[in-house]
Amino acid sequence: MTAPAHPAGAGQAYSARCAECARIKAAYYAASQAGDRKTAVALTVEMGRHQRATHA
Repeated sequence: MTAPAHPAGAGQAYSARCAECARIKAAYYAASQAGDRKTAVALTVEMGRHQRATHA
């Protein structure tokens, strides 16, 4: 068995991305590729809030 390419922090395990994380990330990539910086920044903030509220 090999080590993961991006190890999780001490005592943390990898898990599948939740549906809301996946939705935000997909929207972020779409906005970035479209050159919509304002939406991309807003989605970055939304992801941070979501992660703190849901995954902390």
